[in-house]
Amino acid sequence: MQYTSVFLAALAATTTLAAPWKHQTSTDNNLEVTLSGGSSSAVTTSLPASPETTVQPSSTGPFTYVALRVGKAVGNQASRCQILNEAGNPIVIQRGANTDITFADGGKGLWKFRDGASLVSSISCSPKFQQITGSAIQTESEIRVQLADSGSELAIQVAFNPSGERQEQTVNPGPFSTVQIFVGALVRKQDYRCQVLDKAGHPLVATRGANRDTTFADGGKAEWTFNQKSEVSKVICDPAFKAASAASA
Repeated sequence: MQYTSVFLAALAATTTLAAPWKHQTSTDNNLEVTLSGGSSSAVTTSLPASPETTVQPSSTGPFTYVALRVGKAVGNQASRCQILNEAGNPIVIQRGANTDITFADGGKGLWKFRDGASLVSSISCSPKFQQITGSAIQTESEIRVQLADSGSELAIQVAFNPSGERQEQTVNPGPFSTVQIFVGALVRKQDYRCQVLDKAGHPLVATRGANRDTTFADGGKAEWTFNQKSEVSKVICDPAFKAASAASA
């Protein structure tokens, strides 16, 4: 009888020690991005929570919604991901009052593509991604044009609200040797182009790499250099502007 009591006590202790163990699946440690809507079947892609990872979905769509599921064993439950369109630009998405180019889980369901159905070329997840908040919302909704001259350390910047119409601003005459365009991530037309006029009202010519033009884009490729340092009169941004190669095609 005594032996039975000891045996039962040992069994109870073993059961108590084993109780905290829980089965984990591979998805508990990963991020799952699901693309859906549009004319394509839903596609789910699994990515590691870290380090930064970029993959191609098994189908490019088009899609209209995206959702993120953060595995319960992932340390950073605020992990964020991003999807790029066929041009390599981040797709702007919305959920409730939030508009962004990266998306989180938060248990709040689907994010909708702001500009309608789109093809998806890649999915990226990174611990570095941050939500666009505060003053950054305004900055990422603008087009900014920076004129500078490295020799004199003179630089000015003007901002445009991309209304879909031609806009112009009179600026400090300089002189300047470079121009750089910054198109905010939330601007609908990412290939927006701007132009700089000299004191006589003529478009200035500038080069960037192999490109030579009188209208200038962002493209994440840094500044354009004027053929020669020049005084300027106006900066114009117009959705109708096209690259010289496209305009002559």
